[in-house]
Amino acid sequence: MSLFAIASRLEKENRAFALLHIIECRGSAPRHAATMLVSEEGETAGTIGGGMIERLALKEAKAALAEARSRLFHGRLARHGEDAVGSDCGGAMTIYIAVYPRRPTLFLLGAGHVNRAVAQAAVPLGFQVTIADPWQENLCHPALPQACERVGGENYSEILSRLKLTDDSYVIVATNHQDWEVLEQIIKLPLGYLGLLASRRKARYFRERLSKTLQIGEARLQSLHTPVGLEIAAETPEEIAVSILAALIQHRRQKRSGGERGIESTEAAAVTTARVATAE
Repeated sequence: MSLFAIASRLEKENRAFALLHIIECRGSAPRHAATMLVSEEGETAGTIGGGMIERLALKEAKAALAEARSRLFHGRLARHGEDAVGSDCGGAMTIYIAVYPRRPTLFLLGAGHVNRAVAQAAVPLGFQVTIADPWQENLCHPALPQACERVGGENYSEILSRLKLTDDSYVIVATNHQDWEVLEQIIKLPLGYLGLLASRRKARYFRERLSKTLQIGEARLQSLHTPVGLEIAAETPEEIAVSILAALIQHRRQKRSGGERGIESTEAAAVTTARVATAE
């Protein structure tokens, strides 16, 4: 199988990988133009010349994959001095390590008006979207993108047991009337992001209930983003979807850059008031 066929397979499976491109060579070097692939699990294809230069470049690629950040690697085929790799060829190589990270996984719990709009906007932004709802009619709605995975079940307890939630997962809760059933099961999970569609009043009520009923501490409560979304005075499902996805993008970019989480806030999609809550 060719290197790019493997890259295509990894992309379809939503697995991260890096392509190592030789972009500069000086003097004696094993290869002068080549590309090599390494997956996040260590699967490789192709070669940039073997030996110590390749071994160290692969080590750099694995580090780049862990950071989800591309980088340059310089190596001198010498035993001593700056960038020496411990060989005797005498040349030098510069390798660009291009990282192709996994697409962020977004789980939409509830397939009502707002989460349908979120799904429509999230797919072209590169999110891998799973939408879940015990009401089959919602999962068959024609507005849902074909690319979305759909998960149904008798109730959310059954549905949640089937979802592969990880510490990288983004989760938005916007059910018809089962938000508490969902939250009490996932509030303690180490998710990448947990958001609840709610008015300010509803958000305050749920925080108090989580604290008193489940003894959830303040640090964990702070990980619940509610009202979810950036404050843009959103009202329609489509506008609320924009505010939610803007918050997710902000969170993701700041996490990758090592910055602090922005203040997401009180979306006026929190003008998710009773009107939106009722519509859901």
